[in-house]
Amino acid sequence: MPRIDAVAREFLRYLYAEDHFRPEVAAFLHSPHARTLTPPPDHTELAEALDSLRHHQLVATGREHTDGLPHRAGLTGTGLICVSEHDGDLPAWRRTRTTTVLTAPPPPPHVISPRPAAEPTTVPTDSLHGIARVARICLLALPTVHARYGEHDPVQRTARQLFDATRGPHPDPRRIRSLTTELRNHLSTGTIANTLGVVLLDSLDEAIREAQLP
Repeated sequence: MPRIDAVAREFLRYLYAEDHFRPEVAAFLHSPHARTLTPPPDHTELAEALDSLRHHQLVATGREHTDGLPHRAGLTGTGLICVSEHDGDLPAWRRTRTTTVLTAPPPPPHVISPRPAAEPTTVPTDSLHGIARVARICLLALPTVHARYGEHDPVQRTARQLFDATRGPHPDPRRIRSLTTELRNHLSTGTIANTLGVVLLDSLDEAIREAQLP
């Protein structure tokens, strides 16, 4: 992996791991993530990696600068996808984007048949990790990506309900099916369909297939 891509990958991991909403950019140079590289990146390399990440719209930064670097930075919705699905590997993420068809119409909504009496009333929680991950990405990305549109409240509410439903001790497959259908409808309509929806719909569909809900 090219040196700058390696620095960019560790910076994406740094942003993803930080509890603060938008951590300080310069603090990365003294973080454990920077020390995984040999030698650790310097100021110039971080600035070059940031330029690449902003060019690909993986991070957002403020206007305030310190020593040529933005003071703070945060992941965009696309950046969250790059970290969560590709571990911040920019070449792998770029290859995926070049092979993804974004113009295909969304599949018709799945019609859920009435539950037969013998249908299981719970599912193993480890089969729901993919659905929980997509719901968590929605919760992390929505405040920055869609707050200005005023559409994120119902999406965030559905994502929160879905995340909580997958994390309970006895997940209800009927409720999870209903909430995944509702979240899918949110992601495929309105302004969100052109941002988070583009990158999350495929992940949600794959997670639903992996869950094999009864």
